[in-house]
Amino acid sequence: MLGGTRIHVDPGPGALVHCHSRALRLDPTSLDAIVLTHKHLDHSGDVNAMIEAMTEGGTKRRGLVLAPREAYEDDPVILRYVRDYAAATGVLSESGGHQVGAVRIETPLRLKHSAETYGLRLVGPRLTVSMIACTGYFPELEAAYQGDVLLLNVVFYPRRSESHLCLEDCERLIAAIRPRLAILTHFGITMVRAKPWELADRVSQATGIRTVAARDHQRLDLSAAAC
Repeated sequence: MLGGTRIHVDPGPGALVHCHSRALRLDPTSLDAIVLTHKHLDHSGDVNAMIEAMTEGGTKRRGLVLAPREAYEDDPVILRYVRDYAAATGVLSESGGHQVGAVRIETPLRLKHSAETYGLRLVGPRLTVSMIACTGYFPELEAAYQGDVLLLNVVFYPRRSESHLCLEDCERLIAAIRPRLAILTHFGITMVRAKPWELADRVSQATGIRTVAARDHQRLDLSAAAC
């Protein structure tokens, strides 16, 4: 939740079940928006179930759904019949922006990934949360995703792909952007085996920026990162 606005980003497989877990107890009907950064199933597997849950099976038309055009067309991951359940749908594009309650959702750049993908800047009244989704590193990321809190999808520990960030890329981005808090998430097996909480501590020491490794069902109080 940011500025009283509730946004679910990338509801992958099991997202609806996790909402109802004892640790989280999140009510999907309270959502203001559901956002997909891209159509790959590890990010979109539960998007239709979450839209149904947000709208109580389509009986209460509410919420905004945002996704790249690719997620709606050709081989769509957002099914046509659930689109009308939401109060509105929108298309993410480079340099685009959408207002949801007190939060402006900005998509500064199209990222370098095998699917049409956008990072996000969630600009709230007192806090900006930037998310760099699945992408290879490129220098323009540093200026485009400034924020108080920075989330980074880090798949690899040593580099294995030009379409995903590795830990070295994330350390470079954190050092350049200098958020108040950095959060590493979306770990591949090489990150998991390398103990991501220890790697996050190492990044903290190297950059001087508090860096944490995300965990399932984790809650973070971001108030200390607010302006």
